[in-house]
Amino acid sequence: MNKLYSWHDTNALLDEHGGVAYVFHSQNFLKNVESLRTAFKRNYRNFGIGLSYKTNYLPKLCSIADRLGLYAEVVSGMEYQLAKAIGVDGRNIIFNGPGKSLEEIQQAFSDGALVNVDSLSEAILINGIAHDMPGITKRVGLRCNLDLQWKGRESRFGLSETSGELERAVAVLRDAPNVFVEGLHCHTSFDRSAESYARRMQRLIELADTIFPDAPPKFLDIGGGIFGPVPEDLASQFAIRPPTYDDYAQAICAPLKAHYGDDGPELIIEPGVGLLANVLDYLFRVDHVKQVGSRWFAVTTGAAHQIKIVPNEVNPSTVVYPSTISNHETMISDSNVDLVGFTCLEHDVIYRGFSSALKRGDVLVSRNVGAYSMVISSDFIRTTPPVLEYMGGEWQVLREKVTVDKLLNLYRW
Repeated sequence: MNKLYSWHDTNALLDEHGGVAYVFHSQNFLKNVESLRTAFKRNYRNFGIGLSYKTNYLPKLCSIADRLGLYAEVVSGMEYQLAKAIGVDGRNIIFNGPGKSLEEIQQAFSDGALVNVDSLSEAILINGIAHDMPGITKRVGLRCNLDLQWKGRESRFGLSETSGELERAVAVLRDAPNVFVEGLHCHTSFDRSAESYARRMQRLIELADTIFPDAPPKFLDIGGGIFGPVPEDLASQFAIRPPTYDDYAQAICAPLKAHYGDDGPELIIEPGVGLLANVLDYLFRVDHVKQVGSRWFAVTTGAAHQIKIVPNEVNPSTVVYPSTISNHETMISDSNVDLVGFTCLEHDVIYRGFSSALKRGDVLVSRNVGAYSMVISSDFIRTTPPVLEYMGGEWQVLREKVTVDKLLNLYRW
């Protein structure tokens, strides 16, 4: 049980904020950054971290990351503008993603940002931009679609080795004025084992030797997809035992150090889930319980779409803070109950087979929901929940709950 929470305090908090809220834990983020840095720098000195904005762009989180010296890893013009508004120096922005516009790329080059090229079409677009902006230094990297036989799965992202797009993109970019190809990037979440990261690093090194025959690249970016700190009740549901930061560091850095020594290209990693999962909790409450046949359901003030990017069978790490209000008329569920959301969708299941009996008013806290939760939560049936943080002995609002008035201000009729 988290000492921050009690039924009395969280129930009052939920009353104030509409029955559901995210809670931000900045200390968890600070610990994760320090642990990740320590693990990797122990194995390889030239190391940098990119904060994945798509995973969680809470402004306070992004501002802390910038102060800690992390890159802002963005995948859209919107995220790029967020980074700039927060105060990130353009030279510390990594611009990834498959859908960059001409204007967005021009802005990135003007700011000194690094643009990782995702397709041959984008390379051709950059060639044209370069001829229109010949006096500006343009920093680019190559997102590589590595041929690593992911058990029959094939990523749609990046420049393909096998189709020849990677080789052609290099030629197009090197034919453009003042364009500097600085390094290689890859990212896939098909396989999250430490061994798979060793394989992709080895392949990046082999490609680097071909693309940069005269001198090593400035960076090799291994992307994200790694695990971070995981509660045991969550870890036991995965197909593999989640590797630690140390496991990943040893696997990734070994081939890098063997090939380049201690002073090779900057190793960049862009963890989303692995850095951000435990920075948010999700607070919600049991509205009522019901029995259908032999099954029990606890209908809650939460919803699966507010903590799961896609419907899945993984149960979030969840604890209950039982209501202290006595009411003999309140129904109490069996100790095998599905936690379901407020929506009208059959698949809105937050947790299947929760092992505690529940009743109206019980408060539930799902942990490790900091990745792809608040950024994908929408105004579907109910408006988006607030984000809160406990600081200096009081609760502070980091993102307000969307009200109907605020929602309607976006529309015209």
